[in-house]
Amino acid sequence: MSLGDFSVSDHGITFAKGYRASGLSCGIKRSLRPDLALVVSSLPASAAGLFTTNRVRAAPVDLCEERLREHPSEARGFVVVSGVANALTGPDGLEDSREVIALTERGLGVPEGSVYHAATGVIGPRIPVEKIASHLNGAVASLGADRAASTRAATAILTTDTRTKEAAVSVRLADGTRVRISGMAKGSGMIAPSVGPPHATTLAFLTLDARVTPVGLQRLLAREADRTFNMISVDGDTSTNDTVLAFANGASGGALADDDPALARGVGYVLEHLARSVARDGEGATKLLTVNVHGADDLEEARQAAKAVARSLLVKTALFGADPNVGRIACALGYSGANFDTGDLEVQLVDGHRSWPLIVRGTPAPGLDNGQGHRLHGVLQRLDEVVLDVRLGQGPARATAWGCDLSYGYVQINAQYRT
Repeated sequence: MSLGDFSVSDHGITFAKGYRASGLSCGIKRSLRPDLALVVSSLPASAAGLFTTNRVRAAPVDLCEERLREHPSEARGFVVVSGVANALTGPDGLEDSREVIALTERGLGVPEGSVYHAATGVIGPRIPVEKIASHLNGAVASLGADRAASTRAATAILTTDTRTKEAAVSVRLADGTRVRISGMAKGSGMIAPSVGPPHATTLAFLTLDARVTPVGLQRLLAREADRTFNMISVDGDTSTNDTVLAFANGASGGALADDDPALARGVGYVLEHLARSVARDGEGATKLLTVNVHGADDLEEARQAAKAVARSLLVKTALFGADPNVGRIACALGYSGANFDTGDLEVQLVDGHRSWPLIVRGTPAPGLDNGQGHRLHGVLQRLDEVVLDVRLGQGPARATAWGCDLSYGYVQINAQYRT
């Protein structure tokens, strides 16, 4: 899809110039599904990262932050392991991740400190370094820049996900340079990211071929991730491994684009697409939930209100049952911390150009206890995305959060996660 200077591609993480990727199985997962991904830049790249705020942090998170402090303009790639989180593993786990990084740097022939590392999976076990070591040559040898290579990498980072999550756009900058932005993500359970600068699991990776300084890239990533990844929730749990990494290698040439609005728009699009994809693929989910809040006093209150509805277990279970239970929505808004007068509260269910009132001036819309309620039950049953528009009052601020319903499948997946 092309919209003038903004063009959406169906490609993945290697859409940006100068990047190659691979993905394969090294035997970490008992299913022998792909579990080792590698993405490499042909040029040194600026790097930026956002990480979990959980006090229990996986070893790869600490090592990524270390690299960002010491080598923010010399990034050459990242290696991702899925199936084992390498969290709660102490000093031994930290050394395991250091060894994985060192093996990857030697295999690629790139400088020490230039490879980043992420992991996702079961908390507790250590990474089987020997399995990774025995397959790294294959991962390096199979690096490619085509669409299939992107898909192999995007597949190898998955855990309980049911599908890959990829996005790519190109934008024209103010100086006329066309640059590419691409990304991949994983996330299905343990999703309520809280990531920030030197801030199962949400992992997201962006590759850019624009010229951006590390400081500019960090600023851009932090702003757009706060609007997107920090506004999704599947189950309310913030993982030990949450990581969002971005590389910008300058392969497109052109002027520095730190403050270019077109670049910000492209990064924002890719992150929002990936964040929505994570929420839609929540463990056992059957519906994506989008909550648009309008009329809040300030941005923080709008965000609080939207996130409270999106993460409410009672709202989620009602959606799974296609139950237009407006009391649960009002309850979540009420404890969100947002300031509003109940008499001003308005909530609508929106589907394209159609809408149905749910709460009118702080009370349930007429007919919800009889015929209209039955009709809305039918509407909710057929929708795969439920959009709630909430108006708190006449304030200037608005925000959007994304979540999903909560089904029997979520309980089954997580009750049997280790067994």
